[in-house]
Amino acid sequence: MFLRNGGLIFGELNNYSNKPGQFIPYFHYEIGPYKDDYFLYFPKLPNAILYYNSIFLKLWAYNPQDAIKYIQAHYDLYADKQDFLLFLKRQLQHRINSFKNGSKSSKLSIAKISLEWVEEELSELKDRQKIQVYNQFIRQDLVVIVKNELQNTISSTGAPAQLSIDHLADRISVDLQAKLNSILDSTETKIMSLADKYETGNIQLTNLGMKDKLITLFLCLKSLAAKPTKKNKRGDPLFTDIDINDIAQILRLHFAPYKGLKIDSVERRIYDVNSSLKLDDPVYMELSKSLQKFFFQ
Repeated sequence: MFLRNGGLIFGELNNYSNKPGQFIPYFHYEIGPYKDDYFLYFPKLPNAILYYNSIFLKLWAYNPQDAIKYIQAHYDLYADKQDFLLFLKRQLQHRINSFKNGSKSSKLSIAKISLEWVEEELSELKDRQKIQVYNQFIRQDLVVIVKNELQNTISSTGAPAQLSIDHLADRISVDLQAKLNSILDSTETKIMSLADKYETGNIQLTNLGMKDKLITLFLCLKSLAAKPTKKNKRGDPLFTDIDINDIAQILRLHFAPYKGLKIDSVERRIYDVNSSLKLDDPVYMELSKSLQKFFFQ
């Protein structure tokens, strides 16, 4: 016992068994020759220390993009998502802390990028769990509302009146609308804050009075198409698929006047500009003609 305690103090021992296979297989592994994919391969069944170290040795060997794909591949296969994320978060935090202060190692960079991904996934997982709880509460509320309403409105003959059914629908709508609005507002706020973490543009307009003209430009590009080659057949469009939401996302993420605004606010402004747009306006017609010539000739 004295020798074992001394070994633990000086880091020479650990609490893991040397018996092969005594570990939780968070990352999928196979016994056999190495293959060029995201899985782990061992010539024989590894012990815990070799298995856990192999997870991160392979992680360090990827570039940032492929490192996340490597983690994602194993995350998709593991049933308990929260357990997987918590394991990886704690392991990454521990290994990051083991680097020397001021280290510029590529391994440290990969570890930090991976940890950011894990924390974002944990946050999204918690949000999904909250929505499940909300759904459960909503279901319970519906049961209570229906039971109470039926008890109060069913006549002595046992047949509900049409008025009571309408009233029941109104009750459900009023009681649940506030909860649904709260869920949607919370979700949109989180999505917006998440998007702000990534690299986006910050394009400034010299004249803020040009904001609507910028929207008009995107609307013109949205409707732009080549000249038809056959009668009664529209020419190929510039974009195979683009809608108002796409334009709103571009504006909000990359143009300073729209940053911080909710998507539905930007969409409403686009709808307003589109409604007031006059396709026979000579200026708009000249713009459309010039863009069509530029892209399709």
